[in-house]
Amino acid sequence: DGGQGGFAGHADAFRRRTSDLQVPRHEPVEDGETLSPTTRVRNSASSAEGGAVGAGLATADGHLGLALDTYRNDYGVTVEPDVLIRMKRDRLSLGGEARRLGGLFDQVSFSASHTRYRHQEVEGSGEVGTTFRSTGDELRLQAHHAPIGALRGVFGLQAETLDFSALGEEAFVPGTRTRQQAAFALEEWDVGAWQLSAGLRGEQAKVSAEGGESRRFSPTSGSVAARVGGNEGWQGSLTLGRTERAPAYYELFANGVHVATGAYERGDASLAAERGRNIDAALQWAAGASSMRVGVFEARFSRFINLSATGANVDVVADDGSVNAVPEYVFRSVRARLRGVEAQAKHRIEAGAWSFDLSGQLDLVRADDLSRGEPLARIAPARVRLGLDAVTGPWTAGVELDHAARQGRVPATDVATPGHSLLNLALSRRFSLGDSDALAFVKLANATDALAYNASTVPTVRDLAPLPGRSLKMGLRVSF
Repeated sequence: DGGQGGFAGHADAFRRRTSDLQVPRHEPVEDGETLSPTTRVRNSASSAEGGAVGAGLATADGHLGLALDTYRNDYGVTVEPDVLIRMKRDRLSLGGEARRLGGLFDQVSFSASHTRYRHQEVEGSGEVGTTFRSTGDELRLQAHHAPIGALRGVFGLQAETLDFSALGEEAFVPGTRTRQQAAFALEEWDVGAWQLSAGLRGEQAKVSAEGGESRRFSPTSGSVAARVGGNEGWQGSLTLGRTERAPAYYELFANGVHVATGAYERGDASLAAERGRNIDAALQWAAGASSMRVGVFEARFSRFINLSATGANVDVVADDGSVNAVPEYVFRSVRARLRGVEAQAKHRIEAGAWSFDLSGQLDLVRADDLSRGEPLARIAPARVRLGLDAVTGPWTAGVELDHAARQGRVPATDVATPGHSLLNLALSRRFSLGDSDALAFVKLANATDALAYNASTVPTVRDLAPLPGRSLKMGLRVSF
């Protein structure tokens, strides 16, 4: 990063290679069959590289910038040991803002981007089996109106296009065209210690599949919120909202084996827009380096679009003529309810030349499919995270315990995910390197090499791919 006067420039690049992920010794399960014990996640190696360049002009009255970034990643698919994904994404972005305009609108900003994406599924023979491509464009305009007393706000327009195509044996979604336009407004009103806000968003969306089938949607979302208190001391907030979302193209038109999950996914072209209501309440406190926050929420959906297993299998004929039974998953619209609690706290203790930062975090979600009278699938379990950082001079030492409870609230087509506790350790030192600031660090993740699984993943992947085992990372970061 650098610049002079009103000009600024940026460039970055990276390259990363990994072998198959190392995990604690376990017995993978595939299609109900227990495989041989292993300490690796099969076909999980990857090779990634990318970078970005950008330049911009800035003045006291605004800025204008242009950037180009690229990303490449070749990685294996765990559920298909002979398949390699070759993925690339290129994006061109333009953004700007004009301030202190006077008149009705005192600030106007815009952002635009063009993205091209491709990934190829390469068979073990080296032949490209399926190619997925998409081209997307996005434009967003925002105008802040001049304050009207204590009232301030923004109006905006947004447009998105996405052209998707799939060609090959594993093309489980047909080619589609998605067009979306939206208008939105957000107003805020300060009244003493209170801040009131209200937002409204209206959309028009059209999703068309090759062959002529298309769907139109007109989602509308709105919210009102109130907050009382300042940045220090106590603060409370309450938000009420009603949201609608147009189904994505794959939720409507999927019909085939999804190679990433090893499941046969079926969309539903008759799906209506997802619709729900939510309430969020939070209470927080801050004083210096210490703070705490507790929030609760509930969301009720009259139509919640959910990918769920049917319990049935679909027979799929392989290239060699053999028949494989693949678990079936369908996109359904169900009545649903999600409730949860989120809590975070941190506190600093000063003791002579030492300072100690204690932190804690709790997340708990309960989600139910009210249409079927059972829990929703792939919901994260209750999680608790406790941390302690000790700082003296340029040294910082940290210890963190991350615990996830057993997730036993699962639908009939799933099985419980065991709980786990991960212990992470870290040590770092700040120092000067000539005129530059430097940081040397060492991190030991999952120090006890505990076996852990992610309850939020599809079962076909979950049993084959535990979370990473013990890992040691050492690094040096220099700013100059």
